[in-house]
Amino acid sequence: MIQLALLLFGAGFARRNVHLLILIGFAWAALGAIIALDGMDGVRYFPLTLFGALLLVESLVTLTVAGSGMGAQKAVLAFKGGIFLLIALLILTGGSVSNLLLAIILGLTYFVLGVFQIASAWVLRYDRWRLSVLGGCAQVLFGLFLFQPYPSHYAGTVSYFIGITMLAAGINTMRVAARARKLSEQSSMFDLLAPLDLRAADADANPPPSPQPPAPDGPLTVHVWTPVGSAKDKTVSRPVFNRYIAAVDVQGVISTGHAAMEAPPSTYISLYPAVDIDRSPSEFFNLLKAVKENDVPGKFQPDYPTESKAWCPSNWQVRFDRYDHQKLQAFWQRYRGQEIYNLTRRNCSSSVSYALESALDGVLDDRSRSVRQVLRTLLMPELWIAAQVRQRAQVMAWTPGLTLDYSRALRAVIHPVQKSWFSRFLAAATRMTSRSRA
Repeated sequence: MIQLALLLFGAGFARRNVHLLILIGFAWAALGAIIALDGMDGVRYFPLTLFGALLLVESLVTLTVAGSGMGAQKAVLAFKGGIFLLIALLILTGGSVSNLLLAIILGLTYFVLGVFQIASAWVLRYDRWRLSVLGGCAQVLFGLFLFQPYPSHYAGTVSYFIGITMLAAGINTMRVAARARKLSEQSSMFDLLAPLDLRAADADANPPPSPQPPAPDGPLTVHVWTPVGSAKDKTVSRPVFNRYIAAVDVQGVISTGHAAMEAPPSTYISLYPAVDIDRSPSEFFNLLKAVKENDVPGKFQPDYPTESKAWCPSNWQVRFDRYDHQKLQAFWQRYRGQEIYNLTRRNCSSSVSYALESALDGVLDDRSRSVRQVLRTLLMPELWIAAQVRQRAQVMAWTPGLTLDYSRALRAVIHPVQKSWFSRFLAAATRMTSRSRA
């Protein structure tokens, strides 16, 4: 989440606070190591009951405001609130049975996420996929460690979980801050956080961006065609698979959907394969590999009216009034120099998602001047959701469903409807009270 927050606050914020970020990361990692070690000796100093009470309050607030989310945000917030509520109740209940259940829940979570990351890296074969496999193995090993009773007979499960999570977050914060120290005045956070394969593909072979890009005359719009919405025939009902992976119609044809970006007056980013790709079930698995052998010639559609007329209108549109048009143009000048399409590594959704990140680079610079605004932004649930979607897409691949959820979450951060968690909680509580009286 810290990477996405720094992207929105901009390189200026990172350069101004690089030493503070390193100090915070170090303190967070050190505290995490202390908490993890505290759970091993049988004498726990960590205030577990207080933590359980705070987690209970947080879970109730999350469940209360989950109904105000959009699309998949409702399900994510409801799932998060439900899991946190269960964990909080087990912590407050105490006892050997509760400790065992906590070990099973947390250990199984790490184990499943680790296996998923290993499988995704093995199948997709992104650059540095071996490093992703190692990270997945570390998660699997930690999940197995939580399953076994040594050395505290499950009494230190929560301490291990909190400590290791804080340790990893602190190390990641220090790593990002250390990289931010090397940023020049002309560099951006997107240049720092963009995938290596994307930068390598577009950095050297393309002409520099136009010094005077055309001025914007309207909002930036992310267009999404969902797999179900773009299928020609009736699809087989598989809700999660249909939303995030692909929809299969009754004829067995796979539809993966599409994503595009429109920024008037003249920017339209819509990457499509220039040749037909065999998307039959027998070949689809091989096409998932993000290797250069699966690269095919690509083409960029001229504009939204032309594309929608030739195909169909987009199912969803997400609009941004605040964005950096010049940074978007710089990205677009580099990116369109190579008309290459890859189903997982360089597809329509990844093009739009990375273009959106370049356009939102530093868009919250005004908030970064206030400590209160920075903390408020960091506590927004939509930022957490966006970070989770981004992490899943980096492990797996960008799809139209993930791009839609990512765009919606980022829009809620950039254009907040309500000012705080507390106001959202009061609004939701008022609605619930009104319904109960009716």
